[in-house]
Amino acid sequence: MSKSNTITIFEYERLNVGEKGFNQYHFNALVKFNDLHGGKYFTIGFNKITFKSYVGVLQVGSKVIEILPKADNKSYGEQSRSKWQPALLRMLQMAGYIKLNETESASQSITRRNLLDIYLYTFIKEVERLTHLGLVKKYHHHVGNEKVLKGRLLLSKHIQHNLVHKERFYTEHTIYDHNNKYNSILKTALNIVENCYSDISIKQTVSQQLLYFTDIDSWRGSVSELDKLNFDRKTEQYQDAISLAKLIIANYCPNFSAGNQHILALLFDMNKLFENYIFKCLKKYESSLPDQNFSVRRQSKQKFWGDKTIRPDIIISYQTKEKALNNFVVDTKWKVIDEDTPSDTDLKQMFVYNFQFNAHKSFLFYPKTDQSNKGIKHYERSEFAKDINHGCELYFAELFDEEENLSDKFIPEFVLKNILSLC
Repeated sequence: MSKSNTITIFEYERLNVGEKGFNQYHFNALVKFNDLHGGKYFTIGFNKITFKSYVGVLQVGSKVIEILPKADNKSYGEQSRSKWQPALLRMLQMAGYIKLNETESASQSITRRNLLDIYLYTFIKEVERLTHLGLVKKYHHHVGNEKVLKGRLLLSKHIQHNLVHKERFYTEHTIYDHNNKYNSILKTALNIVENCYSDISIKQTVSQQLLYFTDIDSWRGSVSELDKLNFDRKTEQYQDAISLAKLIIANYCPNFSAGNQHILALLFDMNKLFENYIFKCLKKYESSLPDQNFSVRRQSKQKFWGDKTIRPDIIISYQTKEKALNNFVVDTKWKVIDEDTPSDTDLKQMFVYNFQFNAHKSFLFYPKTDQSNKGIKHYERSEFAKDINHGCELYFAELFDEEENLSDKFIPEFVLKNILSLC
């Protein structure tokens, strides 16, 4: 994709019609796309769009709009783009949305591409892996006219359809072949890429892969059904490819105008991405503290009033030298705040988490700009629970190293201060 045809923008930045090659057609298409998704992606004004907390890539016709995260005090510009573009890719890799090995990550052919190219490259690579292994076969029922009698003859239908055609049989029978929902989903995503993406090399590779799907029907179900898809021993190898295909299918909007152009979007909620990234960073260090039984896990929802539930992002457990088990609650917040100005809602939320999940300390995890970590502040003791001493710490994570590369070096510092020092 030509860089001259790419607009780079940051979350919460505004884009006006007439700027950076953004015209009225692009604006109208994005307004309709946003309406289709409940207005969650942009705030619409008069001939202007303000982006929200979703990052990624939009392709409108041949125009590509790249939306990058931003959690620093630097001005928008080439320096910020050079910093946050690889950072977003690395976050997506760490969070499991995109799989690239170390050689591919360092490849110039990868780093020169935009995020949409890389995402589609990852999807096609997964499909190639599956076609090389052999597409999965499944049993499914088939009802129709056949030249050979097999299965159960549906007599009433047979008489209705074959009164003249004595050589045919209207039957119901079971077929074992490649035409199943797993392969249908992949075929539909491949067709979307072939029909609306302009990169020649990607289109050629997709066309070659579609030859393996010739006798497979396209997916006709709803996007919500994709979330309910179950995997067994034979189809577990499809999970990565289906996850990638789901995002392509869910964010494809065909024919928004008389010009027969399409929108293909790959957008990620930055709040969720930051949560997943911090979780994976913490999880990576889990095995380094076997003596402390250091454990990092996601917490399932828990009821706290009637049918109302709460769920913190992350629970950290460890064993003290007295063999007591301690819990920390971590809740991630993708926003820039001052050192001592968390929202009242966030503080009250952590107060409840401490009680509900037996934690004497909780953390609100923020990206660091120029704040400093000042340690825990304790909640005031209440008349109801005079003996319970618990608090909340605002933790500002330094996401970049000295060379402005995304780094998880803050994790060992966090573990050393908050766990090893107590064990």
